[in-house]
Amino acid sequence: MSTAPRKNRCVRFEITTAVPLPAGEQVFITGNTNQFECWNPAAIPLTREKDNVWTGSCIIPADLPLEYKITRGSWASEEVTPDHNIPGNKRLEAGIENSTLQHWVHHWKDLRMGPPPQITGNYDILENVPSKTLSTARNVIVWLPTNYYKDSSKKYPVLYMQDGQQVFDPGTSTWNQAWNVDDWCTELIAAGKIRETIVVAPYCTTHREEEYNPDEQGENYVRFLLHELMPIIQHDFRVLTGPENTMIAGASLGATIAFYAAWKHPDVFSKAACLSPSFRFNESKTCFDLVNATEKNPNLRLYFYVGQGDELEQELTLSTREMVKLLEQKKFKPGRELLFTEDAEGKHDEATWAKHSGEWLEFLLGR
Repeated sequence: MSTAPRKNRCVRFEITTAVPLPAGEQVFITGNTNQFECWNPAAIPLTREKDNVWTGSCIIPADLPLEYKITRGSWASEEVTPDHNIPGNKRLEAGIENSTLQHWVHHWKDLRMGPPPQITGNYDILENVPSKTLSTARNVIVWLPTNYYKDSSKKYPVLYMQDGQQVFDPGTSTWNQAWNVDDWCTELIAAGKIRETIVVAPYCTTHREEEYNPDEQGENYVRFLLHELMPIIQHDFRVLTGPENTMIAGASLGATIAFYAAWKHPDVFSKAACLSPSFRFNESKTCFDLVNATEKNPNLRLYFYVGQGDELEQELTLSTREMVKLLEQKKFKPGRELLFTEDAEGKHDEATWAKHSGEWLEFLLGR
């Protein structure tokens, strides 16, 4: 009597370490299946792709859940949490889909390497949040107001931001410069200028360009936000629901997808901040067509920013002005429903966007 062959799936690992490992060091994945030699700490060696990025793949049975850990070849050198505790097993549920698992390693048991996250205030890091609509799981940083743990009955509005590794922590950001949204929120909340707010920032992945592009995987990315990430946030954190309590923001293509999400779903989002948006990326007309096709304006408050400090920002200025003019023709009220800022010296980078974070946070969350 013949039996059906067992189905397998490919699992790809992308591991980023807080500090690059010296030459001769190696990162490994170990786990609970035969492919990992049943918890051999040096089972699957990964390949160094960049100074602090390690990747590798393996084939495992699709019908078995995977439990796994990250090591440098022994249990004495396994990954530990930012506070130097040994984490529980990471887990991937059974399923036939191929998966990419991304993790950030802050410390090792023997080296206690690397600085802890440089994030002001309270935060949680949700590791490897899965998605059925996108091909790659991702980490999500959830920033919490100072008083979050002091009053267990209070609920908070939520701001969703793109490119999560750029939002708070200089250690994970390009050129070690973040948007400093944690610092801005802490300062503005303390001054009574904005509402106490939870900020949810999913990391981008190697598929960023497709996921943030409405002409490619943008619609799937929005579904991920609405139907996969938001239910987790609403279940695990004390959040206020409804569009009046839900906002979205991003920069560059992250700004494009933020605008697209807000315009298509004003029943979910009431406000959006779009810094250096790429509305004409690859000659796209999607966002303009979306606005032109709308007979009744959605109930939105929209912030736009663009600079002229480098060639890319100068190019983005044209399409941003075009969008602002279109919205004004649609009778969006400047200063109340629409705020547009230009910076003659502003460049296409996190340092510039950080400089303007206070302005758009007050426009979206101001009291």
